[in-house]
Amino acid sequence: MSNLKMHKRAASRQIAKQAIVAALLSTSTIAHAQNATSGDAEATGEAEVGGEILVTATRQTQALSRVPISIVAKDQEALDKQGIRSMSDIARLTPGLTFGQTALYFGTGQSVISIRGVQSDSGIPTTGIYIDDTPIQTRTGISPSLTNPYPEVFDLDRVEVLRGPQGTLFGSGSVGGAVRFITPKPSLDSLSLYGRSEIAGTQHGAMSYEGGVGLGAPIVEGKLGFRASAWYRHDGGYVDRLDRYSKQLIDKDIDSKDSFSTRVALGWQATENLTLTPSVFYQNVKFDDSSRFELAQSDIAHANYRTSLSRIPENRKDRFVLPALKAELELDGMSLVSNTSYFKRKTSTRSDDVTLSLGIFGSYPGGDFPAGFENYQSGTNSSAKQRIFSQEVRLQNDNPGDRFNWVAGLFYMNGTTRETFGSVDPDLLDVVNFGQTEVFGDDPFPTMTDAFGTELYRDIYSVYQKVGHKDRQIAAFAQADFEIVPRLRLTAGLRYTDAKYDFSSFIAGPLYSTDGINDRISAHSKSLTPKFGVTFQADRNNMIYANAAKGVRGSGVASAVGAACAADAAAIGFDPNTPNIVDPDSIWSYEIGSKNRLAGGRLQLDISAYRVDWKNVQTLFTLPACQLYTTLNLGNAKIDGVDFALSAKPTDNLTLGVSASYINARYTTSVIGPEDSVIRKAGEPFPVAPWSLQLNGEYVLPIDRVDGYVRADFTYTSHDDTPLDVNSPLVDPDLPRAPATTMLNMRVGARFDDVDVSLFMNNVTNSHPVQSLTHDTVGNLWYRGSSFRPRTVGLTVTMHR
Repeated sequence: MSNLKMHKRAASRQIAKQAIVAALLSTSTIAHAQNATSGDAEATGEAEVGGEILVTATRQTQALSRVPISIVAKDQEALDKQGIRSMSDIARLTPGLTFGQTALYFGTGQSVISIRGVQSDSGIPTTGIYIDDTPIQTRTGISPSLTNPYPEVFDLDRVEVLRGPQGTLFGSGSVGGAVRFITPKPSLDSLSLYGRSEIAGTQHGAMSYEGGVGLGAPIVEGKLGFRASAWYRHDGGYVDRLDRYSKQLIDKDIDSKDSFSTRVALGWQATENLTLTPSVFYQNVKFDDSSRFELAQSDIAHANYRTSLSRIPENRKDRFVLPALKAELELDGMSLVSNTSYFKRKTSTRSDDVTLSLGIFGSYPGGDFPAGFENYQSGTNSSAKQRIFSQEVRLQNDNPGDRFNWVAGLFYMNGTTRETFGSVDPDLLDVVNFGQTEVFGDDPFPTMTDAFGTELYRDIYSVYQKVGHKDRQIAAFAQADFEIVPRLRLTAGLRYTDAKYDFSSFIAGPLYSTDGINDRISAHSKSLTPKFGVTFQADRNNMIYANAAKGVRGSGVASAVGAACAADAAAIGFDPNTPNIVDPDSIWSYEIGSKNRLAGGRLQLDISAYRVDWKNVQTLFTLPACQLYTTLNLGNAKIDGVDFALSAKPTDNLTLGVSASYINARYTTSVIGPEDSVIRKAGEPFPVAPWSLQLNGEYVLPIDRVDGYVRADFTYTSHDDTPLDVNSPLVDPDLPRAPATTMLNMRVGARFDDVDVSLFMNNVTNSHPVQSLTHDTVGNLWYRGSSFRPRTVGLTVTMHR
């Protein structure tokens, strides 16, 4: 097919997609013109009363200001006002919540998430991720594909960010906190409609656009109703690919992303006391290529990013389907609630390993691409399949304002994950001989067996690995609070968890010097996670609270890293050729805080201070010499911090807000290796920004039936200037700590009853910090990094009724 025909077909597809967006936008406008009963309460899932969001952070419905924990909640209106479209946007606008790409996962959409600095890249996550009452967080495995999935932000009732251990009510994946995506309830009595369309252009990048509609309505009034939504978004790329040698442009905007999601839920009032809500949530996300760029080829000052070293598109696909059934039975003064779900997910990732292979096995220092490797290709294909069944049943009193307030329940989870990881490198021997010629003369190794002790597995794989994970968990939990005297409540909770983890692995290939090794390891743990609290409600607008809670993370297994990492393993003290069990780690968190509503509600102040003691920390790190990674229990840590949020409404038309977080997270014990070497010394900080700040303001100018407005959101994260411990075998002295960052977004628009039309500019100052800086080997000159999406200007239309 000629290039001209290919371009015509691509243009046709582009026009077709934009036509879908336009059609969805017009659908919103038509729906607005029709007469329909207001469905605000149904559409928001009763998210607000008296202007305050209701949340279910304690598994019962309460006003946000009455929940005695540090929590951030945003309903769909707030999400739209701030232009939030993804998990990374939520984190950027929520101080204390960190979401970013590590060097290990960089460029293909995989990320690590943490709350209050309780961060881990391996094993069971430290932050729980929930869609309604279903946990979807994922145990990290060998595959870059296997990190947490996150629902894209469309047609949500609200998002809740719960800071601090939530293990008593939410389990072992929530030792640092939890993020909950709450979907709208089906409508039994009235019509509800939400629509959003957007189109935008990015400096040095391609167009982005989206369109989606969510609709709720009764089928049989008062008895049967539904909520259904469908949404599509295209994020245009902004990284260009150059030729390895000539540095001429080959392809523009390679790192585009396409997302599609749909959800259908039915609400059935089966009897006067029984409500059944079956639902299905489907999401499919595709990344065409990595967003990482090369520092040497990019014009970073003008946010013009390029790459030249990779020829294989580093794409990623991630899709899941989540059928669930919620049953609610109203009893005398209490409710029995059952949540049943089955999470099914498939992911795949492809990466280009040419520079990694040249750096490790060819001893090439980077710079100009070496001659003679014009057609050399080396890449890794990885995939994962997950199946997770979960069942929770809980009994709770109906009125959280009762003097004695309680919830008790049982939880069961059975999950299976199958991973495949294969590094395809048929010309690896040429690379090895290239690197050893100066030492041993021309072609010192006639065969792979001479170089590694075995041939390529199946004639193409330098590494081939299949891994199986089986997680089974049974838990019982209860939490109660009692008002011992007016306005003073005591809280106590406890969760008992019995968890079993089975790990199986097959490893083959010359990098492991074997044509096949099978390993099986099992780990079994039992834990108790208590919580204690005291709350003093001084009056209806002011509350002081204190909590102490424990969190426990179960055992894991670190895969073998192979003979290529022998030098790293010797320095640290582990066997590189066998998997090893990673023991459980645990935290105790102590928090004191207050929530205050002042000046008739025009001023709202939330502040909390906390201390976290973390023992036996499960730590994932990249091995400097071989650039692979492993996990070990490396000592203890402490985290001190403060969360602060202030919102003010000086006039009816002006709203101002500031929120901030301070985190001082550091290891408190030194880790000693072979021959008394110090692997990591006490005082080494965690890779989280000490300070994060978010400022926002909105001014509304009413003109007849139209409310014009202008809005700005500014975020800042600080740099940790602690000197690198260059003597540690865990530290690459060429990679500095993450830089400070700033981001300014602005929006101007008008609200016409149910419709909001706005122009926006994201990254107004074209901020371009180099983040996730990495290179293939210590001393290598091929540096890669990531940054914010360059300045983006667009138009958004939303409708909410």
